[in-house]
Amino acid sequence: MRKAIYVFSILLLGLSCFWFFMRKNYNSEAIPNMATEVQKEEISLQESSNLIEEDYRVRRDDVELVGVLTADANYKNEKRPLLIIAHGFNNTLENYADYAENLARQGYVVYRFDFYGGSQASKSGGTDMLHMSVLTEKADLEAVINQLSKEKFVTGDQVTLLGASQGGVVSTLYAADNPERIHKLALVFPAFVLFDDVAQTYARLGVKSVNDLPDVITHRNAQLGSIYLKDALSIDIETEMKRVKAPVMLIHGTADEVVPYEYSLQALKLFSDSQLVTVEGGGHWIDANFNETALPALEEFLGE
Repeated sequence: MRKAIYVFSILLLGLSCFWFFMRKNYNSEAIPNMATEVQKEEISLQESSNLIEEDYRVRRDDVELVGVLTADANYKNEKRPLLIIAHGFNNTLENYADYAENLARQGYVVYRFDFYGGSQASKSGGTDMLHMSVLTEKADLEAVINQLSKEKFVTGDQVTLLGASQGGVVSTLYAADNPERIHKLALVFPAFVLFDDVAQTYARLGVKSVNDLPDVITHRNAQLGSIYLKDALSIDIETEMKRVKAPVMLIHGTADEVVPYEYSLQALKLFSDSQLVTVEGGGHWIDANFNETALPALEEFLGE
């Protein structure tokens, strides 16, 4: 009997020590880190020389988004990582054909599309631009990612985004809300200035509240709907940038008069994992001189 009591006491002491050790080392401070850490997928890139372009359309409610896939000619029988290009304000997918080709040669399935209402020449409709905002474009981008991610020729659950100008803002907003879906984020002269621009236009209109905004507003030499101002004014962009977990590359020219270079210098401080590629003398457009710096930097960043 004494021997049984002795053994039981030893077991009880051992369990008590184990419980104390686990309680000490598995503290509450470790839990948030486990919850917020985003696992970055490893991607495999296989270079391509034989490329094709194909029309590809995405449904978002009653909107049909028109776009183009650029990929290896055999892409439907393979699995490749997905890269999506988001165009800028009053631009179209046609402005980024060179980028699509270069990145598809690197091994990506590249998709570029027209945002609904994104320009007066949008193939996706809404060419009066009265129903477009950064949040409607974010909804477009989300629909594109959701549909393409389910395709058999796309590998992994994460996507790489390349956003230019306003498309860079839209890509940032999506990345902030969906950190687990983003592999990398490349931003070409991202238009973070638009929030200051919108605040100035709102002040100039002299209305008492956003509910008093006129239906049609002249902003950045374009006729836009009040939704453009309302949605932008509802966003704290610095908070959103701090929420992005993916690696970020900013590419910006020092002579940009539309989005001053200083906005990317500020963004560099707000993103948690970022780098800035400076294009000396570069403006707010993509040309051969801009790409001489931008394309090699992009290819290196997206190939890592």
